[in-house]
Amino acid sequence: MWGRRHRKIAVALVCADWRLHHHASQFNRQLTRALAVGGVDYIAVPGPDGLVRAERNTEWQAALGQAKLLIGAHTPVALAVVAHERCAGHPVSDDTHVGDASAMAQKLKAEAEFAGPVAAMVARYRADLKWRVEIVNRF
Repeated sequence: MWGRRHRKIAVALVCADWRLHHHASQFNRQLTRALAVGGVDYIAVPGPDGLVRAERNTEWQAALGQAKLLIGAHTPVALAVVAHERCAGHPVSDDTHVGDASAMAQKLKAEAEFAGPVAAMVARYRADLKWRVEIVNRF
């Protein structure tokens, strides 16, 4: 699959918003660079940082199951939770995204029992196809 060399990968809980995944946004490129990996497995849900809310526990359990499957199958070197500004799935202030992404990253690390680093990230809005992804916390 990867040839002779195994690439380092990460698993990221990201928003399903098409604007992030359009090739022009370079979202994947920014994530791989920020996480220092060769590729990223995505678990896409609307407003992933909002999964920290009790009313979204069913969605959280499904995403956690998917994360555990990918962790077991691909042995990633890092995990990430990536929120984004102007999110319809979790419509909160920019500051709240930072706090919720951080809380979700901590929860993912604990409940997935992942020993490696987990990054809380936010994609900052510039235009619909222009985002700046930044790490706001590491656990």
